[in-house]
Amino acid sequence: MYTRILVPVDGSPEASNAVGHALQVAELADAEIHALYVEGGTGDDDGASAVDARGTRALGDVRERAGEYGIPVETTVAGGEPAEIIAAYATQTSADLVVMGTHGRDGVNRLLNGSVAERVGRRVSVPVMTLRLGHSERSVKSPLQAQRIAREKLELVGHEDAIIESPSQQRTTWVVPASDDDSNYNVHIESTSGRAKVVQLG
Repeated sequence: MYTRILVPVDGSPEASNAVGHALQVAELADAEIHALYVEGGTGDDDGASAVDARGTRALGDVRERAGEYGIPVETTVAGGEPAEIIAAYATQTSADLVVMGTHGRDGVNRLLNGSVAERVGRRVSVPVMTLRLGHSERSVKSPLQAQRIAREKLELVGHEDAIIESPSQQRTTWVVPASDDDSNYNVHIESTSGRAKVVQLG
């Protein structure tokens, strides 16, 4: 089916959603993931530093999530016009599928707007899967679901006696407070993927 899946990322929720889909396909197909962050060129040192930090976070997140699935991953940073760079990288790596999140407007790094995805599709000879992040597509849709995921995550890391409190919802994340005899915690849950992380407070 597929052996190498290319996922362009820009640090946005849409890209995170695309990574989740790519990992699911890779797991089924026994494929590897190639994550690409395209630098847009900011023209000043402070802007460049912000881009570097965003790229580091975005690619680090892909590596961490791929590790959870046990999927091989390669990450790359490249500079230039996004559609050209993505298409060239797809050819260079012999990718047989490109998975892109889109938000129909200029994104964090001009990477995931619809016109870029269209231009990539015209330049490559492999399928391009585009995914838009609608409210109905979010995998964690209710406070009860967030609490359940938080409970499972806390049990997994040895805090099975923690008391779960009411979640709060941010734009892309649920935050679920919890506490036990040892400490207080916040469980951060991505609304797009359901991926959870426990943060100990104090």
